[in-house]
Amino acid sequence: MNLTKRFVFISTVLIIILSSLILSSFAIEEKDHINQALKFIDEEKYNEAVGELEEVLTLVRSKSNLEFVNVVFTNEEAGGFGLYNQRENATFAPRETIFIYGEPKNYTIKEVKNDLYEIYLKEDLYILDQDNNVLQGQADYLDYHITSHSKNSDLLFTANITQTTPFPIGNYKFHLVLKDVFSQKTTEAIIEFTVIE
Repeated sequence: MNLTKRFVFISTVLIIILSSLILSSFAIEEKDHINQALKFIDEEKYNEAVGELEEVLTLVRSKSNLEFVNVVFTNEEAGGFGLYNQRENATFAPRETIFIYGEPKNYTIKEVKNDLYEIYLKEDLYILDQDNNVLQGQADYLDYHITSHSKNSDLLFTANITQTTPFPIGNYKFHLVLKDVFSQKTTEAIIEFTVIE
């Protein structure tokens, strides 16, 4: 084996070893928080146990796939996280305002400094026909960038679509693309609707 091939081989082996050490250290950190939480529970220090378990959840969520859940049509704009009245059907009249509610999950919560955190999400919104042709849409329809003293794990996205020009009678889909700016993770949701007389 010549010197160049040997160097490449050794470098590859070192990268694999370092990667596995880093991954196992993440798992160790999570297990440490869980073990500390169990210790607090044994000592009946429940508030401290909750803090440790919240740290574990933050770590696990950062490694999980980005999700967009509870994407539904609502009767009006949501009053807050989980505070919505789901519409009974997905049929709308021409010119009717369409309200959409959804909850992002497993997004990045970036620590800016001690006790200050940042979240940065964007959402594309497209209107498709039944054959999935894009009729209209906008990249970065929603741009949600916050700095908070709390690790906000419950977020909601709403969209109010006003039919300034009424949709023709027919079947359509909203295609929503949720993007985590920090991690570059994306996820999608599609909800179908019908415009009738």
